[in-house]
Amino acid sequence: MISFVQSSHLEFRKRTDTRGAIAAYALLCAVVIACGVLSVSVVKSAPSFGAGEVLVIVGLPAALASSIVGVVFGVGDGRVGGERDGILTGLSRDALYLARGCACVAMVAVLVIASAAVALVSVGVACALGGELTSETFLAQLGEVAALALSSAALGFGIGASLRSLALALVSVLLIILVVDTALALAGPWSDFIRFSTVQAGVTGSAPFLPSSTSGLLWIGVPLIAGWCRTRSAEV
Repeated sequence: MISFVQSSHLEFRKRTDTRGAIAAYALLCAVVIACGVLSVSVVKSAPSFGAGEVLVIVGLPAALASSIVGVVFGVGDGRVGGERDGILTGLSRDALYLARGCACVAMVAVLVIASAAVALVSVGVACALGGELTSETFLAQLGEVAALALSSAALGFGIGASLRSLALALVSVLLIILVVDTALALAGPWSDFIRFSTVQAGVTGSAPFLPSSTSGLLWIGVPLIAGWCRTRSAEV
């Protein structure tokens, strides 16, 4: 039997130590770096800029990609038919589900930290090229990027664990974010209580508590509970 920490580490490696995963994360890194270059171009031509502005531009890809990361970690071994590898570790299904969740959070943290590092380099380059830095503080923006990334990952993780199909879960998450949320935005103010964008506005402090809570329950709470129930009942 292995420990919970070892199981979490194993889940992390299983979702990152493959050719496909390496290629995908390399592409994401390239996009983040491209956003860093774009941010330098944008802020260098402005009269002045803050480090937080650069971080928001650079961190956007990580926040968007976190929903896909959540799906990959949430589906776990379901895409190959079961939980046999996890069960053989000696941990309960509850512990395995939590271990995958911890591994997902760790991956999102890596993405956010990498985005912050690229942003800091971009700020230095912008200053070297003549940009005027007026604010070095970026902790608030870092918190916002992390909150957006974690909420997106939670949605993807719950959907992935519930459906246990990588392709179906990816399509579902993209439809929720790109189609369902846009359609609900056209339905009127009442839709704020059931839109995923309300969740993300809430975690950044720009939406009221009640709509954020109901939307969070719908798009994060329900999928996570459904994924947990599916993990407990799935065949080995």
